[in-house]
This record gives sequence, structure tokens and C-alpha cells, in this order.
Amino acid sequence: MNRVDRLLNDLKIRLPERDIQKVGSVILAFRELANVPVSPIYPRNFHPVIKLKKRLGGIDKEVLISPIDLVIITEANMPAWKRVFDFHLDIDTVERTSIRGIETLLIGNQDNLRRAYSVLSNIIPAMREPPKKIYSFRDEVYLKFEGNKFVKLKMIGSTLELDFYNMPLSQLSRIFGRSVFILDSLFHAKNATFYRLLFAISLETFAHFYEFFMKHIYPRLPLEHKEFLEEMHDYRNFLQLLYFHLSRINVDRIENEIGILIRRRSRPERPLELGIIFKEGKVDVSDRVMRAQINLLV
Repeated sequence: MNRVDRLLNDLKIRLPERDIQKVGSVILAFRELANVPVSPIYPRNFHPVIKLKKRLGGIDKEVLISPIDLVIITEANMPAWKRVFDFHLDIDTVERTSIRGIETLLIGNQDNLRRAYSVLSNIIPAMREPPKKIYSFRDEVYLKFEGNKFVKLKMIGSTLELDFYNMPLSQLSRIFGRSVFILDSLFHAKNATFYRLLFAISLETFAHFYEFFMKHIYPRLPLEHKEFLEEMHDYRNFLQLLYFHLSRINVDRIENEIGILIRRRSRPERPLELGIIFKEGKVDVSDRVMRAQINLLV
């Protein structure tokens, strides 16, 4: 008898026997997620513990289990540093499936699973390189790529938070391609990391950059900057010049602000400063920059 079978056998006296098979799938799923560096279950100076819940006789019965040590947790063997993750056997589920031919492990309630499946079905066909495996835990999705590289998508309401692990931004932009534009349309607000990625991908073509500029930058330009553009016979020429310089920067060195200095031949004594700032929830614009990475003469 292996350790999982022994644990399930011990649980038969604490939980209904009809739920034991599901409990086994839950333990193995959490054990697998404990190896995913971007998941909250990955041990970082703490011991993950599953709190299994089951409605019995009008009350929730609870059992604590270690997916690492594969034992029932009691006061006698309680880890000094732990993080507890609830799993309600009547509400939550574990589903092993395939999305667009990619092996997928989903953990959460039915709403979590439906949303993860819907978003992934939309973006994977548009990705230049599909993930090797997909995991989800509640409102988070983890995409695994070659070389133990991961991307995390956290979806709460109309908000998306994107983070990546063990890969440069330039590689992430090559992998995601136009799927980033799909994510941009699916969620109202995104985090600063997402906007950095969106900006990096917009630099691949002038058409994409023009769309990014008009959607995220132009509406927030200070009055003097808008007047400067509107005074031009064709401000697309200026945007093409700006794109020419921006498209040559090293995207892996992009931080949360890009500083642009615009020197005008008509007013050499008063250059314009333009800061593009990636923030939580939006791309912002400033008329003062800490450091100018792009220097234009127009």
C-alpha cells in the first residue's frame, strides 16, 4: 500500500466512503500544484495544508491534510509555519481535461472552471507558442512553458493581473502575440505588468503602436502636448518617428516608466517631456520624466 492509499484508508473513518475517491484526486491535484512556482500552494517558508470540508448533519466537518507529507494534520504534527487552503467537497471540484489539445488541471468551483475554460479557449489559438501544460486554482491560471517557465493570470471580476516567472519580457511577448489584445478586450482593468507586455507587443508594428497610443496615451496627454500634435499637418508622421525610436529599445529593460524628450525646432528653449507610466489599472501619462530614454528633434 503506497502513502496515498494509506492516507485515504485513514480518512474513511472521518469522511463518507463515497467521497474518498474524490478526496484522492484532490490530494494528488494539490500535490501537483505544490510544484508550480507561481501557485500559492508552492512552499515558500511555509507548509501547505488542505482543509477538506464536508457538510454532514447540518454542519461542516473539517479534516486537515498535508499534500506534501501525505498525512492527516492534528495538533501533534501541526507545522509551525503553515498556509491553509480550503476545499469544500460539496462545492469545489478537480477536473483533469484538455483545452485545445493541452493537458489541463483545473481546481475550484464551477464558476472558476467555466471562466478559466472560456478565457483559455479564446487566447490559446492566438498564441504563437502554446503552453506545455495548464493549471488553474480558483481565480488563477498558470501556463507552463518549456524550460520551467510560467505565466500567471489572476482574474477577479473585470480585473486581470498578469505575472511571469523565469523568462524575459521579450520572450513573453513573442509567445503571447495577438492573444494579449484578446485579453485586453476581455478585461476592463489590468496590472502594470500586463500593460508593459501590451506595450512591448504594440512595438512589433506601427499599426499596433498607433492603436496603443490613441487608446492609452492620447486621451491622457497634457493640454500642451495635445496642442503640439494638433498643430502638425499630419501628426502620424510624428508618431512614426516616435515609433521608429521606441521599436529599437530593449524591451527587457522596460520598467514602469518610459521617458521621452521632444525638442521642437520652433521652440528650442522649451522641450516637451512625456512620460509613459504603467500603473495598476491603467497606462498613465506625465509631463515630467525622471530620465529620458528617447530623445526626439522635430
